[in-house]
Amino acid sequence: MNEDPTTEKTTEVVETQQVARPTEHNRSVWKATQIIWYIAGVIVTLLLVRAVLALLGANLENAFASFIYALSDPFVAPFRGLLQVGQFQAGVSRLEVETLLAALVYTLIAWGIAKAVALARR
Repeated sequence: MNEDPTTEKTTEVVETQQVARPTEHNRSVWKATQIIWYIAGVIVTLLLVRAVLALLGANLENAFASFIYALSDPFVAPFRGLLQVGQFQAGVSRLEVETLLAALVYTLIAWGIAKAVALARR
């Protein structure tokens, strides 16, 4: 039997990878990360709603606006007076720079905590 020199024999190598099953520790780390981001999401959303209400010139005597301001005030309080600009006002609209700064800082804090929790997994 003469083999044709133009045909080549090829051998196919198939590698299989085992998928690591999540351990109980990995699941708890994942759940902790989810909780951190959920809490940060609620706080940042509250702050952003406050900022939008201020931009739209919401009446602070309105029940909804008053409720949002009362809930978000403890999160904005540490940033009050930090910047000398405070807020810009045009008519009834206000740009609360401190509220936007608070939203940014709380997002960065959540990111840092989530990364620290993920590093603890290793």
